[in-house]
Amino acid sequence: MNEETLLNRLRHRGDAEKSATLAQYTAKDFQLEVLAQLTELQDRAEAMEKNWHEELKTLQEQKLLKFDSRTLVAVAAVVLSITGYVIQDARNTARQDSEIDSTKARVIRLEQVAATNTEGRIRSEDELAKLREGQAEIKALIQAHDSATRKIQDQKTGQE
Repeated sequence: MNEETLLNRLRHRGDAEKSATLAQYTAKDFQLEVLAQLTELQDRAEAMEKNWHEELKTLQEQKLLKFDSRTLVAVAAVVLSITGYVIQDARNTARQDSEIDSTKARVIRLEQVAATNTEGRIRSEDELAKLREGQAEIKALIQAHDSATRKIQDQKTGQE
């Protein structure tokens, strides 16, 4: 099995896992993402190297350029710098994705708490309204009882 086949399988497996489980971004997903980016970078580097060799041959044929070890070291340094930027970008992306996921989870929890609190407040307001109605009925009954009692007392005092 050659390296390209292995990388393609890993890339397809990573795509399948991402579509299957979007809930959690794991270290494996990060590794697969970095591997995919490094593979892409390697493909680009190979293409650039191929172009470079073709241009180098043309220039050497024209005897316009002499290729030495210092140039090779400079090109390697540029490639390493680009690789560092790619890896740092992948880390930042993974961190941002995990922060977004945790924020979404917090928002969902807060919405659930708010819904529960709203339902409880509505029930409490309904119960308070019923209690007020009951109090008004009791007051009316007490007032009717008091007025009836006064009438009876007034009639007893009037008879004596």
